[in-house]
Formats: sequence, C-alpha cells, structure tokens
Amino acid sequence: MTDGPQPAPPDAVADALTSATRTTYRSLRVAIVAMALLLATSLVIEIGWGDGARFGSVSGYFYSPVRNVLVGSLVAIGPALIAIKGRPGWEDSLLDLAGMVIPFVAFVPVPVAPGPDGCPGPDRCIPPDLVPGVDNNVTALLLVGTLVLAFAWWNRADVPTGSRRVGLVVLTGVWVAFAVWFVGWHDAFLVGAHYAAAILFFVCIAGAAAYAARQVNQPPLGKPKGMSPDAYSTAYGWLSLLMLATVVGAAIAALVGWWRGAEQWPYSLLTVEAVLLGLFVVFWILQTTENWDEEAVETAARSCPPPSGNDANAGQP
Repeated sequence: MTDGPQPAPPDAVADALTSATRTTYRSLRVAIVAMALLLATSLVIEIGWGDGARFGSVSGYFYSPVRNVLVGSLVAIGPALIAIKGRPGWEDSLLDLAGMVIPFVAFVPVPVAPGPDGCPGPDRCIPPDLVPGVDNNVTALLLVGTLVLAFAWWNRADVPTGSRRVGLVVLTGVWVAFAVWFVGWHDAFLVGAHYAAAILFFVCIAGAAAYAARQVNQPPLGKPKGMSPDAYSTAYGWLSLLMLATVVGAAIAALVGWWRGAEQWPYSLLTVEAVLLGLFVVFWILQTTENWDEEAVETAARSCPPPSGNDANAGQP
C-alpha cells in the first residue's frame, strides 16, 4: 500500500493538456473578435450619441473619447495574432506580421490638418503636444520588439526551413525598416507610419484569408466545423478579394482625387476602414468556427518529423 497521491495515467495527462490548449486557443480567437467589436461599439456610441467633433476616419477618433478603446483594442489584438498559430507556412507568418505592425496604428495617430486647433504649420501633422507621447511609445515598442525578434532568432533552430524561416526574415526586415524610418526620418514617420502600418495590416489579413482559401482542405486539425471545406474555401477567397479590392480601390480613388484636385467625400476613408474592419471580423469569426476544435498539442505532434533511426531506438535496451 502506497502513501500520497498517485500519478495520473499518461492518457489523463494528455487529455488535460489537450483540453487546456484548446481552451487557450479558443479564448485567444474569441478575444480578437471581442476587441474588434469593442472598438466598433465605442465608435457607434460616439458617432451616434456623442457631442464631440465628427472625423473622416476611424483613426481620427483618436482625438475623441474613443481614444482609450481605440489604442487598447489595437494593442491587445497584436500579441493575440502573434500567439495564434495558423496553418504552417505563410498563414502563420502573415498573422505574425499583422500582429507586429498593428501597435504602430495605435501609437502613431493619424495626422490632423493645419489650423488653430491643429498643426501650427502649413502641412498636416501630429499635434506637437502629442509628439513626446508618440516618441515614448514607439521607442518602447521598437526596443521590446527587437528583444522578441532576437529571441526568435536565438530560437530559430525550432523554426522549420522554408516559408516560415523566410517569414522570420521578412518580419525582421519590416521591423528594421520601421526603426530606421523612425530614427532617420522622424517627421516623415510621424506623418506616414500610421497609414503604412494600417495598409500592411489589412494586406496581411487579406493574404492570410487567401492562403486559408487554398489550404482549407488541410486544416490544422481534424475536420472543419460549421460548413464544408469547399464552403470555407469560397468564403475565404471572396473575403480576401474584397479586402484587397477595398484597399486598392481606396488608393486609386485617393490618387485620382489628388491628381485632379477634386474634393473627396469627407467620410470616404471612414467608410473604407469600416468595411475593412467588418471584413476582418467576418473572416476571423469564420476561421474561429472552422478551427474551433483545433488542438495545438496534436497539431505540433503531426507537424514534427518522424524520429531518426537512432532517436527511435534511444532508451531501448
């Protein structure tokens, strides 16, 4: 007869780990949807019932009571996108890149027009009283992000060769580009970093949707839930196309308007951003439903290479 608690059977331990991993995975995915809906709800409340100024973009509401929700929700979405592992290959790298750049959208506000309550000079800018805060936040982000990338490179032996390792190179290149831009062309960074990061974010999400459309018959684990693989593939393909078409169409319209000197509808950018935000939420809800039963433990086990002959015999008499 033995004293004390007995160790759990191996199968029970594996089941507990799988259940905990599944719960964590679901919580991360639901949290991203919740953060996007939190931002959308705050915007609706301010636009519908607020007494403050109206802005022509979602980002413009940084200068309104929405600011805390805008910054907080975007910053929260970033690490969650990085933590979630998509299908091995470019989907995972694109989610990592999207999560890496979205804090720039939060920390660098959209420039405002010249005027007594805006920029003192003739050009659009970030109000001078906000620049020290932006510099502090971006500097902290770049330093911590550099440490994270250094850890990723130090741990690169665990990163498979191919697209995922190339993805790490791309992540590092983008990070260095933002750092050099911030240090070397500070004024240009303050004016353009918000737009560059926002466009890159939505391009990455569109790319992830396109990749998922092609690989939906090879989900991270098991069978997709809710719809057939072909239905998910079609939905992801359309969402990717709509995101890219919205970004490209908005860019073309802005260039044509600038070239012709035409006055744009003041809420055109707000409409574009609202459409992109809505498409992102739809994509994320669909992919969350598809992969609701994903279990990272089993996914990792399936993706590991088979043991070599020496490893397979290790520990055997």
